[in-house]
Amino acid sequence: MTAPRAIVCLPMIVFLCLLQGYCSAQDKSKDPFGKVGPTDFTLPANPIIDSNANAVVLSDVGSVHFIGNSHSWFSYVYQRQTRIKILNKKAIGDMATVVIPLYREGENAEIVDKIAASTYNLENGQVVVTKLEKADLFENRLDKNRFEEKFTLPGVKEGAIIEYTYTITSDYDFDLPSWEFQREEYPCLWSEYQVDIPQALFYIMVRQGFHPYVIDKGSEGRGNYRLTTKPEAGNLTGQGNELEVSANTVRHHWAMKDIPAFHEELYLSTPANYLDKIDFQLAKTYDGQDYHDVKNSWKQATQELLEQEDFGKLLNEDDDPIVQTVAKVTSGSSDALQEARAIYYYVSSHFTCNNYYNKYLKTTLRDVMKKNGGTVGDINLLLIAMLRKANLQADPVVLSTREYGFNLATYPILQRLNYVIARLKVDGAVYYLDAAHSQLGFGQLAGDCYNGHARIISNKDSGSVYFETDSLKESKTTLVLINSTDKGIEGTLQSILGKEESYQLRRRLSGKDQKDYFKDIQTSWGEDMEISNGGIDSLSRLEDPVKVYYDFRLTQTAGVSTLYINPMIGEGMRENPFKAADRKYPVEMPYVRDDMYILNMQIPDGYEVDELPKSARVALNGDQGMFEYLIANQGNTIQLRCHLKLNKANFSPDDYSNLREFFGYVVKKESETIVLKKK
Repeated sequence: MTAPRAIVCLPMIVFLCLLQGYCSAQDKSKDPFGKVGPTDFTLPANPIIDSNANAVVLSDVGSVHFIGNSHSWFSYVYQRQTRIKILNKKAIGDMATVVIPLYREGENAEIVDKIAASTYNLENGQVVVTKLEKADLFENRLDKNRFEEKFTLPGVKEGAIIEYTYTITSDYDFDLPSWEFQREEYPCLWSEYQVDIPQALFYIMVRQGFHPYVIDKGSEGRGNYRLTTKPEAGNLTGQGNELEVSANTVRHHWAMKDIPAFHEELYLSTPANYLDKIDFQLAKTYDGQDYHDVKNSWKQATQELLEQEDFGKLLNEDDDPIVQTVAKVTSGSSDALQEARAIYYYVSSHFTCNNYYNKYLKTTLRDVMKKNGGTVGDINLLLIAMLRKANLQADPVVLSTREYGFNLATYPILQRLNYVIARLKVDGAVYYLDAAHSQLGFGQLAGDCYNGHARIISNKDSGSVYFETDSLKESKTTLVLINSTDKGIEGTLQSILGKEESYQLRRRLSGKDQKDYFKDIQTSWGEDMEISNGGIDSLSRLEDPVKVYYDFRLTQTAGVSTLYINPMIGEGMRENPFKAADRKYPVEMPYVRDDMYILNMQIPDGYEVDELPKSARVALNGDQGMFEYLIANQGNTIQLRCHLKLNKANFSPDDYSNLREFFGYVVKKESETIVLKKK
């Protein structure tokens, strides 16, 4: 059974139309912008600021309120003010450059204004101010709809204080700006967020994190809004009517203080799952007469996605170039499964993915065909459309990849879903396909897709499906043969990789020379071993495991009285991946491991065994894993069978101590050597 995904910070869903109970501390007003004195450069003593901190966020304050717009509705206004102390040069490149993401569709564009930023340096006891100029602002267009405003604060030196503020006005009220109280790598002394929402809009809020709020309260109020209606047909002025609307409001106020930096640990899917954070999504609206649900159930979200122009609506439309391509690709196929394979490999080999973080169609299917590339949404939605043109049952499946963070099975938070794959049903069997990665075989998903809940978007059998890392079983077998020749101690190594490792190696070697791969192996060995005749099989046979092999010669000095040989021949675990004494977050491995290593070694002529590692077998938490090290000397041959197996991929923080001790034992055992002495 899979371990709980978020032991210490389970997400909590709350309707923002409801008042919460609250705790509060002394409210800290935001630092006055532009008011920095010499005493502000001295940081207070605080345990969250240690020698590893390259910068400290002094205060980060944000707010959202609503105004009426020209579409007879509401726009939100998002304001942010941030002040940061730069402790050393390592933080300048990261913290002194500010990127503001924006969205534009047709005439509706998010507008950023009131940008102000300054750098303060303390020189000879005096504060020297360098202000951001308009010429320092740059706009970058990322694609048709996404762009960003970007600036770098001038004159930033080690020890400087920087601060900036800006305002965004947006008509896109489906998602309110999320707020992260905690940052990766940088501690924060004060983080505060406030939203003031008219009760024509009702949001779902998802809270996650580990640290307590010093302010967490809600209150009621009332606001007045000026809305402009669209001009009626025949209106010569082209102007709509202005309406004054009064509405009840709900205000929520949150703050945290002294939030330590989040330091990413090995085997953690993504910090995004555990940072102190709040997300918002519109659940329903009220127009003064009726309430309207907005994707607030999976059933409704599914129906709306199927009707969206950039997702489901175009999948069944006739398109001659696509129909003709399908007919050409599937000619000669003898059954439905062969047709599906032919279509899949055509798409995966002919189309290049340029963005793995977009589940929607960014252009048209015909345009994707012309360009031979696009986003993951472009490519996999094209795959589904082509499968349907061959009369095959194919549907999209939306999910969140591991580095993007978990998504919720109970509620459709669409901003948490960044990826789409295809589900194919053929002859009673189900296959999940991803043509955006050309190195994946038919029916295989990359390990990054194994992130828990995913949702099938279908008008027939929509539902939830789970891709858990505990179900992704990775087996690797390595066989080593060592012989004594007149040239010294020589041998061969052969490894048959699992599906995920095979995929990763194919990605690594895509368009590259295999010589570089074996050069890296040689470099890792240094002067202890010379490798030759390296080769890799099945790189192009995507449904077969990759086999890596090479010859080697141990560079032992001929005729020495004592030989020291590590029987793992470079395959052993060299260090414990779990170095910290304790851990408060889960251990999330990418898959379930099953590694087998077999050695058959001929003892060199004139030598005999002086010391041999002892056989051993240890278990991890009963049946959660095992390590077996069986070694024997029979005549002039040494045989070793080393087996490391984990029966689960996810471990709770309570399991960490035993897991750390287990891997510590594995590292120690696999580092032991065979000692041979001259007779």
